[in-house]
Amino acid sequence: MNDKRLLYIENLRVALMGLVILQHAVRAYGSTVWWFVRDGQAPLLERFTAVNSSFFMSLFFFISFYFLPASYDRKRFLKFHGDRSLRLCVPLVAYAAIVSSAMMFAYFRVYRNYPAVSFFTYYADYFLGMGQRPADWSGPAWPDANFGHLWFVEHLVLYGIVYSIYRLLTKKREIKNGPARNRRELFFPSTARVAFFAVLLCTVTFAIRVKYPLYSWIGLFGFLQIEPAHIAFYLSMFFIGIIAYRNDWLAQLPGKTGKLWTVIGLASATVIALFPVESKYLGGLNACSFAYAFFESFCCLGLIIGLLYQFWRYCNSQSALMETLAQNSYLVYILHLPIVVLYQYLFSFAHLGPYLKFALVSILAIPSTVCVSYLARKIPFVAKFL
Repeated sequence: MNDKRLLYIENLRVALMGLVILQHAVRAYGSTVWWFVRDGQAPLLERFTAVNSSFFMSLFFFISFYFLPASYDRKRFLKFHGDRSLRLCVPLVAYAAIVSSAMMFAYFRVYRNYPAVSFFTYYADYFLGMGQRPADWSGPAWPDANFGHLWFVEHLVLYGIVYSIYRLLTKKREIKNGPARNRRELFFPSTARVAFFAVLLCTVTFAIRVKYPLYSWIGLFGFLQIEPAHIAFYLSMFFIGIIAYRNDWLAQLPGKTGKLWTVIGLASATVIALFPVESKYLGGLNACSFAYAFFESFCCLGLIIGLLYQFWRYCNSQSALMETLAQNSYLVYILHLPIVVLYQYLFSFAHLGPYLKFALVSILAIPSTVCVSYLARKIPFVAKFL
């Protein structure tokens, strides 16, 4: 992929980052799975989160995994993991230890009916779980320690380790066969094959949701935050992203295919938005759960292909502002949540409707986060790795 065509991927990443902020801004008003701030609910806003959840993190994973082989090819094992430790692991640990603990402490003091304690007592007893768990513990989990929205970074670390081990195990075959980057062996899949994969993805997802419905999270191995209901989406993007890079799929995306799957993705998203807000659609062994998984699968693949095509076609250049936003997108992802929650909390005292609060939080949180990230990247070490 040449430099010019990289621009549309950067622009797409910026747009997705905006969606992430909107997704978290709306949670206080259109979701039952948000615990930082409790405020008035608007069911229509919940459908906005449902559509986003069907595709946007999968697209993030695809973009990340698409560039994973190139990163490993340039750096090899030790430098690959050295750089990723600074870029991924350091922010992950720092966020959990400092930011997440502060946010959960604020939630503990404001919304939990337990005796007031100091931050340090809370940190040891409740956040790290060194104290006794209260019999009436309200959750969402015990202890409170969590990586929050940086679960995405957790997964990138894990998948990077898996990929690097695979490359080590196949090193001799690589030497024998030569570099694979320029050998185009698989053409971009036909519409029929994409549709078949969507049905397969739906089937696997439906089976998982019989036990683990949407919006239920588990801590695998005690630390890896996973939403099982979408794990098939994310794992498939791991393999598809790598295959797409090795076969240069983003250079051969047919216009007809891109347009068709844009329509399919938008149509599926419309159906998802029209589903009732009822638990039977989120999981379980029933037809409603299967229907929801079916349209989510087609929405996911449709919007991923469609957005890649539309951004390549119409957003393949960059202004100075967009370039700045692209440079700050990763740090915006890391820092946006406490800023969003702060605005949600402040507006919780205002006598306004949930739709207006969502609009105000979004309007304020996006530029605020960008400004904070821009200033943070003035620090040399931060700018180099984040």
